[in-house]
Amino acid sequence: MRSLGKALLLSGCLGIATYLLVFFWQKHRIDERHEHLTSFEWFAEEFGVTPTQLARIEALHTAYFPACEDHCVHYADTKNTLAHITQDPALDQAPEHIAAARRLAELEKEADKEFIDFVYSVAAELNPEASTRYLRRMKSWLDRSTELVVD
Repeated sequence: MRSLGKALLLSGCLGIATYLLVFFWQKHRIDERHEHLTSFEWFAEEFGVTPTQLARIEALHTAYFPACEDHCVHYADTKNTLAHITQDPALDQAPEHIAAARRLAELEKEADKEFIDFVYSVAAELNPEASTRYLRRMKSWLDRSTELVVD
């Protein structure tokens, strides 16, 4: 009976070790397959994007990125200002605190609306099936953004 317990324990450990080896080997193979791709190449491959569609999507991205970057800078500045105000209990609910909190919320709404518009612009460039799959994949971002924008 004692050797049966050792055999089961040894079998279990061997099974777990084998599973982990296969899991990490497969993960490495998948990662290795995609590590040479840029994000646009991956996107084109994943969603079956034609060169013409990719050119239009890259143009959308190029147009969107500066606005996105600008929002990030203003958001970070406003968040930093709000953090400094929050550290001072005397400024709690002061006009500066309220203004900074309001501005932060406005920036989030603006950024989220622009992001939603960008996502739907990209989806409009894709074939119907790829568009549906893309929007499904972006759903968690869209849901979060819609909650912030709708109010």
